[in-house]
Amino acid sequence: MQSYLLFLLTSVMLISTSIVDAYAENRYSINLLKIITGYNDSDGMFNTPYGAVIDKQGRLIVTDNLNNRIQVFDADGNFLFKFGIPGYDPGGFTHPSGVAVNSNGDIVVADLHNYRIQVFDSKGTYKFQFGKASSYDGQFTYPISVAVDSKDRIIVVDTYMHRVQVFDADGNFLFKFGKEGSGDGEFSFPTGVAVDSKDRIIIADVWNNRIQVFDADGNFLFKFGKEGSGDGEFMFPNGVAVDGYGNIIVADTFNNRIQVFDADGNFLFKFGKEGSGDGEFSFPTGVAAHRDMLVVVDTGNNRVQVFKISSAEGIELKDEGKSSLQLLNGTVDLGQSIRAIVHSSMNTARFIWIGPDGSIVRDVTKDVSNGKAEDEFTPSMEGAWSVEVELSNGSKVERLNATARVIPEFPLAPPLLAGIIAMILIFKARLGRYVEKTKFT
Repeated sequence: MQSYLLFLLTSVMLISTSIVDAYAENRYSINLLKIITGYNDSDGMFNTPYGAVIDKQGRLIVTDNLNNRIQVFDADGNFLFKFGIPGYDPGGFTHPSGVAVNSNGDIVVADLHNYRIQVFDSKGTYKFQFGKASSYDGQFTYPISVAVDSKDRIIVVDTYMHRVQVFDADGNFLFKFGKEGSGDGEFSFPTGVAVDSKDRIIIADVWNNRIQVFDADGNFLFKFGKEGSGDGEFMFPNGVAVDGYGNIIVADTFNNRIQVFDADGNFLFKFGKEGSGDGEFSFPTGVAAHRDMLVVVDTGNNRVQVFKISSAEGIELKDEGKSSLQLLNGTVDLGQSIRAIVHSSMNTARFIWIGPDGSIVRDVTKDVSNGKAEDEFTPSMEGAWSVEVELSNGSKVERLNATARVIPEFPLAPPLLAGIIAMILIFKARLGRYVEKTKFT
């Protein structure tokens, strides 16, 4: 049991504020909405929760690992129902870990120590299972996490075999990728898995302290992260998720924090520190996101924390069947360009750029090709610039808008800059004195 918990959990860190964090907070804000907590086997309480997912109804579904059950809560965090009992029979669990939902609302559970995947309907009624303890294709040695893509393919992280296996919606084996190692596309005890809007497969490669991203066929695309406690570094990352902005969210477990990256793996910001207070974490393992909602499974505190992600840049969230507008760089220095991207099923997109004084400075219409159209503009003055996009498809018209902020080329006010420089000089001077003092001791 100790080795099992060590594999799931982790150590400590000190959080610091950096200029990068300050920028991130201007772009995105994280607000704590609710905490679901309690340590026992009563309804709505947990014993070492591990994974979570948010379904299309906004329900929160949590794997209550050591209670061997799944618990379901409404969007306000109220307990709805539970299912599963300890055991090996269909519908029973032995340490359920990962959880996902498919397009029908079915709940897919990684039943870790039963070496199988079980599928239930949205009410928790057992439907079917697949897999058993084996190293052969389609079988498992500790299936710890699961995700479902846009085709309802079931993607399973088979952690002790250092691989990822992909199945169709009925549980038939399709293909696998990965092997033990530290090279590109190789793993060392992978755990978390998420799928983004492009069906890219995102894997938390725990013992390699990195995140790896693959295409829908399992081909390696890129990686990011290394061991450490700095920005963009990890100490045993476990859970991964993708939010409505396309950002990759990572549960940096041993660092007791959450880190957020853009779709290309560039660090955006972090939040959290070790503790049991609001917004603090003790070995967070699972993360789940749906549009602007973020759920963190705060395993060591036996609770789940729910946050809301907001953007200060007017970025519209993507939603199935609806058009969306995104600004890739909604806060720019004067002289830099702003890039607007529209995802839509419409035929044409008219981009209207409006300056801080309300005047229209650019008006251009572009075709929507392969569901996307984009335009780029370089503002000529500081202030709030907006882009309005008029989408049309025959008689149907849809309008979207977003706002960007243009700031001076060097955004730090002189007093703040002077203060930062002074702090750096003081730190260097103290470090030098310390080195001299301890050199001969």
